[in-house]
Amino acid sequence: MSERTFSVPRGMRDFDAQEMAKRLWLNEKIVSVMERCGFQIVEPTSIENLETLEAKSGPEIKDEIYYFADKAGRNLGLRFDLTVGMTRMIVNRPDLPEPIKICALSGMWRYDEPQFARYRHFYQWDAEVYGTIEQEADAEVIALGMDILESVELRDYEVRVSNRKFAEGFLRQLGVTGEERIEQAIRTIDKYRKISADEFEDEFRKIGLSDDLLLKTSEIISLKGPADRVLASIPNEYTKSEMSSKGHKELSRLFDLLEDFGKLEKCVIDLSVVRGIGYYDGIVFEAYDKGGEDVGAIFGGGRYDKLCGLYGRREVPATGVAGGIERLMISLERASLFPELTQGPKVFATAVDEQSRPKVVKLVTELRKKGIPCDFDMKGRTLKKQLEYADSMKIPIAVILGPREIERGVVKIRTMKTHVETEVRMDELAEEVERRLQ
Repeated sequence: MSERTFSVPRGMRDFDAQEMAKRLWLNEKIVSVMERCGFQIVEPTSIENLETLEAKSGPEIKDEIYYFADKAGRNLGLRFDLTVGMTRMIVNRPDLPEPIKICALSGMWRYDEPQFARYRHFYQWDAEVYGTIEQEADAEVIALGMDILESVELRDYEVRVSNRKFAEGFLRQLGVTGEERIEQAIRTIDKYRKISADEFEDEFRKIGLSDDLLLKTSEIISLKGPADRVLASIPNEYTKSEMSSKGHKELSRLFDLLEDFGKLEKCVIDLSVVRGIGYYDGIVFEAYDKGGEDVGAIFGGGRYDKLCGLYGRREVPATGVAGGIERLMISLERASLFPELTQGPKVFATAVDEQSRPKVVKLVTELRKKGIPCDFDMKGRTLKKQLEYADSMKIPIAVILGPREIERGVVKIRTMKTHVETEVRMDELAEEVERRLQ
């Protein structure tokens, strides 16, 4: 037999039963919130045409994703987020009544360099609202993200909100011209709180902007705090253009709505938040765990009214939010917020002798029909070995059945933690097990 060992590809991971128990618990919490907010669950395809992926992020996206030619020579790629597939689905469905609220929770792939909190295969949840320009939709997706964090009791966080219209508007007023230079400046601003001041200045100068522009830009994007204070602090000269004025008004309106949602306390305006992806064109936001910002944003999103036009003949206004499962799990682990979770059976049915085994199988079948996770010995072991196995698997309850119990119509129940045994009638077993598992 070969002694060769096989490992997973770099940047990929296996999930053992303990981690999967946490993931399933977290997924259930997230899906419950999304459904409660009226979103319908969908599942976009994992493999897209390469041109579909490039339409959102340009040909350079090939440097960051897994792409390949299939046996028919078609250029395909593994999805790097859920928004692309969900948007493609919606623009091809003009029959759907608007607004359209859909969500997904699934895996995706990026050819990033593996590092802390960044993996080549990872999972995200995503919720999108299509078909309305009203800011209630922006407030809705922010509130949804906050409700997800609250549902898992992660309460020490902050949601930082800004507006791409305002950012682009004040850059134009400062004299930054040309779409390419605007996008370069936006991507640099996105790094403002993520790199050192010296690195930020170097990045700004690399795109050919002057020290005077750097000073004025830094003056604006450093503003952060409660909405009323920040909005009042913005010099009037930077809200004179139609674009920057509209962005300013959208921020003011959004925070009025967040107050109506009861979400104002943990939301601030941070004008350095611009989300470095070019398709955002309105409200943008990112949420950070105050106990560990090194993880990065635990959810983020914004408005993208023009993206749908890339995937169909009609433009559909849209806004959305997405969060990384792995990042959220790190925050929950650090705060010890995961409950004690296990997968597997809650009951292990044992047979005293060989003759009792058929009856044990019937007993297990009945417990399973009543929704009780149950298992039994499949190795022909002695009673002692069966109980040792149940103990090693941390199964809380063992059921013991032998000729004497069968004759009397009873069964023994052992609480594995205390080794205390009691007898109950066979027809009362399921009810007693459920009582003990509560």
